[in-house]
Amino acid sequence: MDLWSPPHDAPHLLEWWRPLILVSKRARLDRFPWPVHLDEFRLAGRVNRPGRADIWIYDHHENGGSVCVDATGQTYKFIATPNAKGVGQFRPCPVRTALWRARLPDVVTPIWFEEPPRDARWDVSPESPDGPDGTADAADEGPTRVVRRGHLTLIAG
Repeated sequence: MDLWSPPHDAPHLLEWWRPLILVSKRARLDRFPWPVHLDEFRLAGRVNRPGRADIWIYDHHENGGSVCVDATGQTYKFIATPNAKGVGQFRPCPVRTALWRARLPDVVTPIWFEEPPRDARWDVSPESPDGPDGTADAADEGPTRVVRRGHLTLIAG
């Protein structure tokens, strides 16, 4: 294994941060409650592994926890091997495990993915001549048609 570090006097390239962007997206899709804020990390370097995927290492500014990820967004955990030939090895792990190991819950405010409470005024049945506030609408002469698409409701009259 060979470690490459970004030069201190050169601007960072987007491709150096793309793996962490992919981790942030995967965490959001998995509804991991502690978001990955890119500006809270520094690029420690990239481990070049001949014949295998290179591993990018990002350290959190506040707690020093590391996220290890390859170019496809696959996260890894580092397992030290003190009595072996090398210093350790990277093993694939779920994004949740990698972010827990980086101790994100210690320093990042969680967000919760919950449905907002429903209001009875939003539910207008097509049979009801009443408007959303429960009163009859004089301008609405024809039948009301309600179409629901996921979280959106279209009311056509």
